[in-house]
Amino acid sequence: MSSAEKSHKALLTAFAKDSKNLGEIEKALVAVKNALSEPAASQLSPAALSTIHRDFFEISALFSILKKDIEGFEKAIIDVQSFYLHEKADSTNKDLMTGLRLMFLLVKGRLNEFHMLIEQIPQSIQQSNPFIVAPVKFEQYLMEGAYNKVVLNEKTLPSPYYAMFIRILTDTVRGEIAACIEKSYKRILIKDAIQMLLYDNEAAALAFADARGWKREKDMFNFDNLNTSASGPPKAHLDTTRIAKQAIYYAKQLEMIV
Repeated sequence: MSSAEKSHKALLTAFAKDSKNLGEIEKALVAVKNALSEPAASQLSPAALSTIHRDFFEISALFSILKKDIEGFEKAIIDVQSFYLHEKADSTNKDLMTGLRLMFLLVKGRLNEFHMLIEQIPQSIQQSNPFIVAPVKFEQYLMEGAYNKVVLNEKTLPSPYYAMFIRILTDTVRGEIAACIEKSYKRILIKDAIQMLLYDNEAAALAFADARGWKREKDMFNFDNLNTSASGPPKAHLDTTRIAKQAIYYAKQLEMIV
């Protein structure tokens, strides 16, 4: 067995573990990369080399998600898609990889690329494959301003690897709604703010408010003297104008109720 084949086997073993050791996986990825650059690797059959490259690229992409490294994911998913294109290789993970790429483009607000990629996918797959259905659905929610559906569907993802992207979307939506609340109100009931921010966990909502410097007075948030330069959670690139308008709508509806 060649060095490349041994390293490939070790990588698959490390990544298959339920409790993934990121250090072990990273070491295995480096070993495969080094082995593929050795002259002996050229002695392998084209099919064997293709399989090793495929697994290396796909696991690199998933590994970057495990590390919460969105920049690393961008490079890795480009390598994956280039491999599929040039090798014309099939893979059981191809739909997952395409779905993750769609989620990445959505989070980054690169909607032209998002729709170009969607157009390359047969309509039947768009409507039936859960890996593709999910990003299409989330894009529709964002365009409709149905941000509560983004949050609610976080628990019904087709793969745990989608979670990083949904958290970015959710944090961005909440950050923009929070900024709109700060501009629209001097004070607001805590329970109303929690509802507007789409939280179902009061402790998490209060931690979010504390991070933004919101002052609590009994059952109210007070925004007097608030430092509005606080950035809150990291932001992705979304249609913030639409988000702000929707947040104002929520605020007006709450005012009518109160």
